[in-house]
Amino acid sequence: MIQVYMLFLAGCIISMLLYKQNETAAKVGFTISAVASFYGVIHFFSNLGSVSEFTLGNDFLFNPHFALDPVGNFFSFVICLIAFAASVYAIQYSEEYAKKGSLAVMAALYNLFIVSMLLVISAANVFWFMIFWETMTVASYFLICFNDSKQSMKATITYLGIAHLGGAAIMTAFLLLAHQSGSMEFSSFANAELSPAMATAIFLLAFFGFGSKAGIIPLHVWLPKAHPAAPSNVSALMSGVMIKVAIFGIIKFCLWLPVAKWWGIMILVFGASSSLMGVLYALIQHDYKALLAYHSVENIGIILLGVGTGVYGMADGNLTLATIGFIAALYHTLNHATFKGLLFLGAGSVLYTTHTKDMEILGGLAKKMPYTAFAMLIGVMGIAALPPLNGFVSEWFTYQAMLQGAMGEGSLIRLVFALSIVALAVTGVVVIMHLKIYAIIFSGNPRDKKIWEKAKEVPVSMIIGMYILVAGCLAFGLGASYMAQNIGNVVAAYTNGAFNIADGMSIKSVTGAVVSTPLVTLIMLGSMLMPFLTLFIVKANRRKPRDTDPWACGYKYDTRMQMTAGPFTGDMRKLLNWFYRPIIHHKEGYFGPVKYENHAQDIWWNLIYAPIIKYVTKASNKIERMQNGNCNLYSLYILAALCLALGISQII
Repeated sequence: MIQVYMLFLAGCIISMLLYKQNETAAKVGFTISAVASFYGVIHFFSNLGSVSEFTLGNDFLFNPHFALDPVGNFFSFVICLIAFAASVYAIQYSEEYAKKGSLAVMAALYNLFIVSMLLVISAANVFWFMIFWETMTVASYFLICFNDSKQSMKATITYLGIAHLGGAAIMTAFLLLAHQSGSMEFSSFANAELSPAMATAIFLLAFFGFGSKAGIIPLHVWLPKAHPAAPSNVSALMSGVMIKVAIFGIIKFCLWLPVAKWWGIMILVFGASSSLMGVLYALIQHDYKALLAYHSVENIGIILLGVGTGVYGMADGNLTLATIGFIAALYHTLNHATFKGLLFLGAGSVLYTTHTKDMEILGGLAKKMPYTAFAMLIGVMGIAALPPLNGFVSEWFTYQAMLQGAMGEGSLIRLVFALSIVALAVTGVVVIMHLKIYAIIFSGNPRDKKIWEKAKEVPVSMIIGMYILVAGCLAFGLGASYMAQNIGNVVAAYTNGAFNIADGMSIKSVTGAVVSTPLVTLIMLGSMLMPFLTLFIVKANRRKPRDTDPWACGYKYDTRMQMTAGPFTGDMRKLLNWFYRPIIHHKEGYFGPVKYENHAQDIWWNLIYAPIIKYVTKASNKIERMQNGNCNLYSLYILAALCLALGISQII
């Protein structure tokens, strides 16, 4: 594994050495990251069930010791897979930022970002984990800043503030656990003797600390700000894998601590809430990158449903339930990383050629960007959990895990699992409406002629980057038996609940339900062929398609008459008006079109973050008065600080 890390570090250093050759530095830096990622995909997947470690020297800064178990190998594989596609994509995509900053710095930070995530996964003690955790945060912060705009600056401050608060909670949890175990090495944590109260305090600190990075409700507010502001190859990494590193942290703490049943219930509640609210907020977005960011909140919720089921199974001593729950969580981790990375790369391609993130003014781009359109269609089908693609399989496992949990004893447990199943079902129904991201952008007639006339297909490396993940969406769906068996072996390494989850070409769960992915594929292909078969039988529309405009009820047809993103969700917006609390702007003139804007609000921002920012701003303005330039007052401050320090030393 050390070879993978060294390749990324080489990419970082070489990019900076080529600082004066801007375009060359980008091509070389991103090519090295692509090679390193490809090697990492092969290495980590082939060693999925093994354990490996290395040490850089016992006398250097708290023993830099790194180790990978099967879970670490799995998450490293996921990181390298998305990094491979995003790196190939970035070789030509990065040219878009040549005038906004140094591409050499961008490539160097990009390599640093990837290797820091990998080192977080493999770090074997508290010191080096936190070093690389903060390196990951800072590197992603500067990468977001490449979109140098007022929006990106606000986004980065919000992201950095929440990330460091979460980092402080994680550090506190680590220090408490290290104090109880007598060592900062992770290998000693599982043997720590903890009281129920101490274990609960450590778990809550870790859960909300990592949850701030994962984007669970209500700690999600930075995602729809930071992800749209970042370059698209960076957005793919942040949404696809960085937030999954936080899931890795939650799972590791659950393996170290004596878990309680109510921890699993709490994770289920947060998972159900995040999945449902995330998809509802995504529903009303017109910025397609913000829509995808809210979908990350939704899918983190689905992953947490699996994690919560697994944790509850561990606490209950039900290894079968624990195993199927963690398989569902890890499989959806892989699948979400794949189709969400694809969607962000596709969104970057649309932005690359149209220079707008507002889907309302787009349309008809499938004719100009056929390869991008097909890739986005696969990504949308994956996120909508349509068979035979990968999203369907992992959500099916999640349902099976929660159905198994709902068979347990106790009315509260059955109620929580039942409501979680309902939340996931509603999420699945609502997410189908997000086919609008394809329908509005790629189908229909162009709404803005100037944008449409200038649009063209993106460069070849960007297409290759997208189609690497297209292949992943297909492979992880059609090859579900093989992938489920491998993920099952990873989970069995720490649950001791191994069982055969694959049966030939079908997948079976512990509840006895069976799904044959090849059969599902044939059914779906047959369904797709039905319209063409119908046309052939009735011999309809066999002549050349007409060139005239559609019928517009006697009025002259205009592209503005087409359905936009709003009508897709109009009834839902009216029904949930109390939840969205929209700000409406309505402007009429004597001449020209009427302008109507409806901006929904994130209730969590107004409920939690806006008041905190308001009070912090007021406090800062008052503290600012202390900086008055008076040397006598500054001397008084120093004297007061010394007296305070002496007083504290006497007490301690």
